[in-house]
Amino acid sequence: MERLSWDAYNESESLIPIVENYKERNGVYQERIIADKIYRNNLSYCKEHGISITGPALGRPKKNKDKFEKKQEYIDTCERNEVEGNFGTSQTKYGLNRIFAKLKETAQSVINMAFFVMNLDKKLRVILRQFFSTFWYKFIQI
Repeated sequence: MERLSWDAYNESESLIPIVENYKERNGVYQERIIADKIYRNNLSYCKEHGISITGPALGRPKKNKDKFEKKQEYIDTCERNEVEGNFGTSQTKYGLNRIFAKLKETAQSVINMAFFVMNLDKKLRVILRQFFSTFWYKFIQI
């Protein structure tokens, strides 16, 4: 989690520090950023660093889009839907919509634990899928 604030702030201001933190951790800038319209204020920064920023375009939609643009827009929409779906899952399955901690630090701990459990659950599903697919394959061969 890059930024957690209990005060109102403009989210578009946090894109550049988040991208720079990513570069410090991984040594390179990411190729693409899937972003909401509010982050599109940072187009010049992303272009400067060779980052493709995807998401809903600003302004009036084009009348004539070629096949590649339509396909890319469809792929971007699918990826954005997956991200939004994960937000919904984190709220319902992992309790991020039911945080009743009174202290700021406690609430942050609850949120971090929910993300930790989400990651553990994903890793466990991958491991179990590999284990059972191997087991099932051996069972069929007998």
